[in-house]
Amino acid sequence: MKELIFSLKDVFNAETSSGCLSQYEASCYHIPAYQRGYKWSSEPGGPVPVLLADLLSAFEKKESEYYLQYITVKRKRLEKNGNEISCLEVIDGQQRLTTLSILLSVISARLNQATVERSNPTTGKLHYAVRENFFDKNIYPSKRVLELADLSWDKLISDFPELDRQDIFYLHGALRECDEFREFHLEEAESLKAFDNYIKESVKVIVNSVEPHIESETVFRNLNSNKVPLTEVELIKGLLITRAGRKRVDNADSHFREVMEVRLGLGKDWEHIQSWARRSDICRFYFGEADDGMHQLLTLCAMVLQDTSSPSFLQNKPGNPLFDFFNQRNDASHAFEALISAQQRLSDFFQNNDFYRRIGFCRFVKNSRGTGLSFLKACLEHPTKTALRVWLDGRVLSKLGVKKDELAAVESLRYGEDDERIHAVLLALSVFPGGDHSGRFNFEVFYKEDWSLEHVFPQTPEGKGKVLSENQKDNIRQLLLESSSSEFISEDVEEVLRLKERDTDQRKVYENALEATDCINKIGNICLLARKDNSALGNGFFHEKRQAILRGIQAGSFVPKHTFDVFSKMIGGLTDDLESWTARDIAVHSRHIGNSLRAITEREEL
Repeated sequence: MKELIFSLKDVFNAETSSGCLSQYEASCYHIPAYQRGYKWSSEPGGPVPVLLADLLSAFEKKESEYYLQYITVKRKRLEKNGNEISCLEVIDGQQRLTTLSILLSVISARLNQATVERSNPTTGKLHYAVRENFFDKNIYPSKRVLELADLSWDKLISDFPELDRQDIFYLHGALRECDEFREFHLEEAESLKAFDNYIKESVKVIVNSVEPHIESETVFRNLNSNKVPLTEVELIKGLLITRAGRKRVDNADSHFREVMEVRLGLGKDWEHIQSWARRSDICRFYFGEADDGMHQLLTLCAMVLQDTSSPSFLQNKPGNPLFDFFNQRNDASHAFEALISAQQRLSDFFQNNDFYRRIGFCRFVKNSRGTGLSFLKACLEHPTKTALRVWLDGRVLSKLGVKKDELAAVESLRYGEDDERIHAVLLALSVFPGGDHSGRFNFEVFYKEDWSLEHVFPQTPEGKGKVLSENQKDNIRQLLLESSSSEFISEDVEEVLRLKERDTDQRKVYENALEATDCINKIGNICLLARKDNSALGNGFFHEKRQAILRGIQAGSFVPKHTFDVFSKMIGGLTDDLESWTARDIAVHSRHIGNSLRAITEREEL
């Protein structure tokens, strides 16, 4: 579907190359029989007075452009008065086109009456399959339209009973409303003339064109059963394609067919960019929770063009501030090129694993503040990949919170005190794995499943409704003995462990003893688990968590490499016992984390 923007004057223009009808080589708009009749009400609050009030408001505020809802058309051959003609079949938007035709006809007639010569651009431009001659006989002729405007409905159908039809009732109501609106607000000829000039030049309509092979009635049903307002992205699309296409062709002696070809090419470029920006993996990677990746990409493009590090210049503004930004710029071609450039560079970063890992790490680490659109703009500002790589490396080290000569300090990080840094370190072990691991880290799933910190050996082994098994009690005893210089467990702890069930105070006895060992909250006892596993297995022991991880792997689920290494005990120096996680395992794992981080900084040249 092609979308182009036309002034109201050019919507009805079939004479020059700037006209919508001309560009489609059509002579008129055809309202097919499957369309419902004209139904816009002229009662207070109805569509006709609302439209007129909006147009008057835009005129009085001297708004540079005022956009109406789009219309959807399809090129078609039609027999009219015994001759075959080319027309644009109106699939959606006949109510607007009809109302505008009536308004322009009334204005033209009143100006001519006031000896201000004014042609009616809509004359002969609407062809109805039903009552096809009504406009030709009653709306376009100046004398006739003014006669009808002066007649009440009752008087009209009394004088012309053949006009007593529901759609003509609404057409007559719109005609009288337009004339009364003119009389009340624009009685002076000069003000009416200025208003006429304004709506012809400054009121814009986006025209969507569907391909000839597409079934019109199917499109009509879809549009009218799923009616939604035109989005800001759609407005910007029509604006940039129309203006950029015009700019490129204005510099050459080109036929309007070439204008269409240029716009078609721009449309294809737009669809490619939009399809890319709305891919779930791309949208999540670059734009997080945003509903529309294309809107985010356009916002980023606006920030680049505005040379600002924050999108705040678009915030807290009514209407469509992003559209207004692009609308106020003089060079749409430059804006379109900036959009293409931004998309191409972001796509290149996404495909390049070095940049993919670094950008993804900065975006998805727990302390990822300041990595939204401002961060992406900063990425785009670096002129070379080398410069960007150096800058990103600095960001990665900053997120890790360590200096190259202090990497051993990570071994002393503790859960509850250094959570953000621990999250960054453990994420880095999976994002920059090294060795023979060639897999690409799935940031989209990592974010969606909310992978967060969890104890390998449980901090609170007995959750609500859970009772320790004998093996689990032995695991607790083993950890307490391994991390203590004593050969015996305290009598208080042993006493509560012997119980079949424990209340909250009794559980606190052995939980406090575990915490006192200094093992539980060490980084060596922490890994990343998905939120669903955290919720289900937070109190689980090593064996339970290991089984859940293995089931996930067998089902093809995403598991970060470091988490896999922990629960498969693939880390050198860990015990061979696949049923438990010991104090020795915690100590070995802590050293492994420090050594691995050191290797990452050397291998990745951070």
